[in-house]
Amino acid sequence: MRSTRRHISIFYGFLLIAVMAILFAGCHQNEKKKSTGHSISEWKNQIQYARGFALFREGAKTKVIVYSPWEKGTVLDSFVLVKHPPAKGEIQVPLNRVAVFSVTQLNALQKLGLLDAVVGVSDVKYIKNEEIQKRYARHQIAQLAVEGNFFVEKILETHPQAMFYSPYQGSASLSPALSSIQAIPFLDFMEANPLGRAEWIKFTAAFFGKEKTADSIFNHISKAYLKLKKLADTVKYRPTVLSDKFYDGQWYVPGGDSYIATLFRDAGADYVWKNVRKQGSFPLDFESVYKKAGHADFWRILGSYGEKASYPALANENKLYTKFKAFRLHHIIYCKAESGYFEKGSLEPQVLLADFIKAFHPELLPHYKPHYYKILK
Repeated sequence: MRSTRRHISIFYGFLLIAVMAILFAGCHQNEKKKSTGHSISEWKNQIQYARGFALFREGAKTKVIVYSPWEKGTVLDSFVLVKHPPAKGEIQVPLNRVAVFSVTQLNALQKLGLLDAVVGVSDVKYIKNEEIQKRYARHQIAQLAVEGNFFVEKILETHPQAMFYSPYQGSASLSPALSSIQAIPFLDFMEANPLGRAEWIKFTAAFFGKEKTADSIFNHISKAYLKLKKLADTVKYRPTVLSDKFYDGQWYVPGGDSYIATLFRDAGADYVWKNVRKQGSFPLDFESVYKKAGHADFWRILGSYGEKASYPALANENKLYTKFKAFRLHHIIYCKAESGYFEKGSLEPQVLLADFIKAFHPELLPHYKPHYYKILK
């Protein structure tokens, strides 16, 4: 049964959990002394870096809370997961038949060995995952949505136990006709911390009983990331960097608390707009960007599908690009859309960080070959 969305405060959510934890400890005080494995410590949030969700465990039950990134202090949705026949409002796990509308979550499912559970996806033409494409060609997976438009009849015919979807700008409502299917919001893309975004693999794993596997994968990711960050922290000089391009009369600049700004900082660079306390991007005119970042040492660009990147091509796109110092020095750090960045990058922050360290401080990683972001030749 679909969970009822409740807009309650985060404070209330934690207070409720704390009270229940105290009651649980009191009722089972003697059993705790006998080391039953259900100690009060299990009530602590199992998540370290992500801010968009929390996991709490009470014995055989797991409570998953999803926080709204658009309305601070509110809960977007919550779920109680059990491995026995569920009571009203609970979800029995592991799930084995799901629709997944996020390519980054498909990558998580592949790492967890769970792609066989996927029966529906969205926007097949943009999915690079070979296994998904093979299963789609064999009619084992259906296309259930395109560009945010859900094919209601097709979804109902496919009978998924749950749909993992990504609401944008607070638009979390789905068709009432789909109320019989459990809808689960997946919001990894809203995390500003690269490790926080990768930690959403734990969210996915909770619905499939793969928590230990997810913990192992994430521990490997975080260990590698933090080791690289520590290496970059040793630099004495931090080159300046700007990001993105002018488009349709605006230059959308990532805020100083954004995902990409965090990667710049952790890679030993000085982001030009680091002092703008925003996680999202904000629009500026071309003149404002040039005045602030015209002398930046590096320029990061994330390419579009089918785009052929080169310095002449960028000059043809906008001749004013040639005035930037980073353009003249050939210090553009470019990522091809076809590299798999959009599907795999969120679960490989350590690779992204290594790519940027190689660009900003090549002496720190002399033998490393960049995977996603490379200096444009």
